[in-house]
Amino acid sequence: MSMTSPEPLKTRFPAHRIWIGLALLVALGYLFGLGGDHIPRNGDELVYAHIARLTAETGKWLPLVSSYDFMRNTKPPVLFWQAMVAGGWGEHWTLLNLRLPSIAYTWAIALMTALLAWKIVQGETAPADRRRHALAMGAIAAIVYLSFFSTYRYGRPYLTSAPETFWLFGVLFAIAWSPARLLTSRWQFPLLAGIAIGIGCLYKSFVMVVPVGFALALCYQLLGARKPAWEFFRPGIVADGLKVAAICALALAIFGLWFAIDPQPGEVWREFVVGENAGKMNSSKGYFAIAFSGSSGILTILTGYYSNALFLLPVAVGCTVAAWKAWRQRRGTPQTISDTEKALWIWLLAFALVFMVPTQRSTRYLIPAMPALAVLIALYWDRIARIWFSLTLVICLIGALAMGLIGYGGVRATQDAWLFSPLYWAFLAVLAAACITGMAKPRWTRPVAALSSFAVLFALAWVTAPFNGDMGRFRAETNTLLKGQAVAVPSNFNGHFERYEFIIPGAKIVPYFAAQPVDYQDVDALFKSTRYALVQRRPGQKPCEQCRVIDERWDLRSRQDEKEGTLGAFKSPETFWYAKEYLVERAAP
Repeated sequence: MSMTSPEPLKTRFPAHRIWIGLALLVALGYLFGLGGDHIPRNGDELVYAHIARLTAETGKWLPLVSSYDFMRNTKPPVLFWQAMVAGGWGEHWTLLNLRLPSIAYTWAIALMTALLAWKIVQGETAPADRRRHALAMGAIAAIVYLSFFSTYRYGRPYLTSAPETFWLFGVLFAIAWSPARLLTSRWQFPLLAGIAIGIGCLYKSFVMVVPVGFALALCYQLLGARKPAWEFFRPGIVADGLKVAAICALALAIFGLWFAIDPQPGEVWREFVVGENAGKMNSSKGYFAIAFSGSSGILTILTGYYSNALFLLPVAVGCTVAAWKAWRQRRGTPQTISDTEKALWIWLLAFALVFMVPTQRSTRYLIPAMPALAVLIALYWDRIARIWFSLTLVICLIGALAMGLIGYGGVRATQDAWLFSPLYWAFLAVLAAACITGMAKPRWTRPVAALSSFAVLFALAWVTAPFNGDMGRFRAETNTLLKGQAVAVPSNFNGHFERYEFIIPGAKIVPYFAAQPVDYQDVDALFKSTRYALVQRRPGQKPCEQCRVIDERWDLRSRQDEKEGTLGAFKSPETFWYAKEYLVERAAP
């Protein structure tokens, strides 16, 4: 008996068609609020949108153009080309258009996770009930992957990890699907794998060759030759080594095309290779001084898979525990796990080990391995102890209450009791009740946990929805007034001012630095270079004394002052989360 094969179900699953329908519903939920200004995202999304827009305005693919001398060639060009094409070279420059390719990639990755889980659970031959169960587990794998916070945060915005995840994980998907055939392929698989990895590198960095190459070497050793990792001197090691070397060389050659076609290859080398990549191996404090402490310590990588899961963190931990117990049970027995599952563990291990090496460590580097974790969670779903699912429901219950608090703050800030539809409050109530019921009733624990994580993410999109609509926009006549006019706008992060290209399209954006825009006071200085300015204030505060208000809109605050503390979100959520932005001009004397 394979240890990959699940034990008889201890919980009653709804029909497999229901799970497939739920997976499709979760995938479609990724479209909700996609074009809004307030979706969870990497703060650098806007600076990369800025680079893509300026490059598109030149009418040329290269060189990349930026207002920042220190931030231009910080990502390979395919990421910017994707935005330029999706935005019609500036003709259809909306956040929705820029982000749609990310959604397509994310959906494709979710499909790969579903197919892998389905294949492993079903096995080579399976009765009808096992086939239906395999379909259900495939759907759960997709739901789990789409419910990871790292997927939701980095799988929807324009600056996303979805493209490189698709191309890199696609190589593992192929191996896991048919390891015996592909690992013995003489040139077809190495050729296709090299091309796929090269495209992934052109989205992210040539550095991605290292973890993928390491994973491939382990796959050839452990799955192809079926030898221990340390047994290097074996028949066929030279041939397998040449295949891995050829794959990596082809990927690097494809990435090197950037230097061949860019008019300024020296700048690419200086800014991207030396500054963006080699710089992550340096530290003024010394390598070992920060290796075991701080936000860039090795612990960041060791716990990265779990923190990327966020609401599903307990389930991810439970999966590791269940896998460890299964490994101990099969020691000294003929029971084994499938090569497909081994490939998944190899993928997770390779990325974790490689990205412990740089001095700048981030959980984002592990995102291309998160689909493998989703598949493993689905495989061990019924062997993960119920306590881990219950803990997930506790976290999701807290998340639901937090969404209620944010919504309550919005009502208080706007003084609009009907700011949110009654359906929103009903949704939160049902979510909270479902979490409590799941904790109380063992039969419901796993099914509710499978859906509650994404339900909280969906509530997060819902609570910001009003501020992506008319409340977050100026009037049409205001946008007409500002076309071609210079407007001073607040910015407290690299490229943060780029958001106003979507809020007041056609205006000439002139950024001014305001660490906390709601507290910025030197408004008079803004009128020395512009006639119009945008000024943020806390609800109830006046914009300025010597200015005339032309229009106003509601906004969500970002990067709150540390002095406000976490308790500020509870004491005064209306001022902690929300701000009013005014379009002003100097009043006549």
